[in-house]
Amino acid sequence: MTPVEALLAAGPGWPDDPRAPSGPLAGVRVLDLSRVLAGPFATMVLGDLGADVLKVERPGTGDDTRRWGPPFAGPDAAYFLSVNRNRRSLTLDLADPDAAAVLRRLAGTADVVVENFLPRHLAALGLDDVRDATAAVWVSVRGADGSGPDGGLPGYDVMVQARSGLMSITGDPATGPVKVGVAIADVVTGLYGAVAALAGLVGRGGGRGRVVEVPLLESAISALVNQAANHLIGGVVPGPMGNAHPNLAPYGPVDCADVPLVVGAGNDRQFAALCAAIGRPDLAAEPRFATNPDRVAARRDLDAALGATFATAPAAVWRDRLEAAGVPCAPVQTLDQVFTDPQVTASGLVAEAGGVRLVASPLRVDGVRPPVRRPPPALGEHTAEVLAALGLSPADIAALRARGAC
Repeated sequence: MTPVEALLAAGPGWPDDPRAPSGPLAGVRVLDLSRVLAGPFATMVLGDLGADVLKVERPGTGDDTRRWGPPFAGPDAAYFLSVNRNRRSLTLDLADPDAAAVLRRLAGTADVVVENFLPRHLAALGLDDVRDATAAVWVSVRGADGSGPDGGLPGYDVMVQARSGLMSITGDPATGPVKVGVAIADVVTGLYGAVAALAGLVGRGGGRGRVVEVPLLESAISALVNQAANHLIGGVVPGPMGNAHPNLAPYGPVDCADVPLVVGAGNDRQFAALCAAIGRPDLAAEPRFATNPDRVAARRDLDAALGATFATAPAAVWRDRLEAAGVPCAPVQTLDQVFTDPQVTASGLVAEAGGVRLVASPLRVDGVRPPVRRPPPALGEHTAEVLAALGLSPADIAALRARGAC
């Protein structure tokens, strides 16, 4: 045992955050060993709700997404900044014995650990032993479920979108499969990861934490919901349908005199209200459009009839009429329009942190949106602070830095 290891073993545990967090998860300590998107998204959700999150990164380079740009704000890419607020950053070379001892000390006093190492890397670094010894809830983000043949392989969102079937149902029949415009498999997995951590905290007991595996592939397949059920129950093998809904009509964009407007009728009452609002009550009276299954079967005829009417006036005219009639509708907005949308601006969804504007948590707790207590950290910004709180002297910290251990 090195002097630093001995000091850490006898010293204090988790270093308190000088900016004491508030919120439902205040007092919950989360050690974030993950990188890129799914894991950091999960810990961001926990941090937004008040958890004290410590992010461990590789010295010198840090999280890969710090360089996934442009655009950049200072040295860090917008991609990294989007999912790494409300945490502190500590750099550690986990191959170094003293740095590994720091990690063990932190894990031993954490409530939740989130990591996305490949299983073989987890074992090579001795982190499987740390996992088995800690009372923390241990959340492992994986490319695929460990019980299958690919459980030890890396996972990447676009490959998961392809393999899960998501890409096969996205896009237009004429152009073929298209990926979703964001890394949706990672985002869904991150949300499952946050839920897993919360479930583990509720169910923790007996001196040993729960170990939860959150796989990208299986998470993405679970997100197929009705499309998966359409196949499993009805034997349907869907292809890309563009903007059409496989189980509902009308439900999608309709071309107006200027721009498209998305309209929807979730039941027969809404369809009748839609037809009345656009001056076509005759459509609701037609037997071939009487029920939703009828409308799905006659989708082409229905789309043509609606399109001929909507093409006679601008989208704003139809939007006013449909909203007055209680019929769901929405314009297709670009992002510059999204962030000037009256609802978005009034709700305060955009927050400024560290000189950059970010999308804040969409939740409200007791009527209040969770605050951005900390902007996304610079690489290793809190290394000295954390190590000093663990009992290391300035000389100890300088020695670790000199050999690249932190």
